[in-house]
Amino acid sequence: MPRRRMPRRVLRDERGAAAVEFALIVPILVMLVFGIVDFGWAINRDTMVNNAAREGAREGSLDPDQTAIATTVRNSLSSIEPVGTTPSKITVTVGCLKPDNTVCTNFVTDARSGGTVIVTVALNHSWVTPVGTAFGNGIILSKTVEMRIE
Repeated sequence: MPRRRMPRRVLRDERGAAAVEFALIVPILVMLVFGIVDFGWAINRDTMVNNAAREGAREGSLDPDQTAIATTVRNSLSSIEPVGTTPSKITVTVGCLKPDNTVCTNFVTDARSGGTVIVTVALNHSWVTPVGTAFGNGIILSKTVEMRIE
């Protein structure tokens, strides 16, 4: 039995269907890719904040000096915001507990061996792609680390 050929008119009418389907799917794919990029960037920066807080707490466990702790944290995060620039995105808070687990009232006099240094680092993370800005200007990535003062 010979094969029937489709009339040219039917073939010509189906040419635009692929373009319409493509136009409907592309925005969804672009949003998905941009979302993955933003989420991956946020996870990377969250890990950097965690590591910086840990380095600051380690510095504080060896030498309980608030200025040295903040400097260590900022140097650790220098790839996010270079050292010497306005530290508008990074907030470092240093506190301590006395050896009897009461809160320190004065870090300089109360932070001593047997106590605990508490370092909190907060970073104002901005989105990379325009898709993230649909959910706000950014998020605060914050980590708190405690270590025993040696």
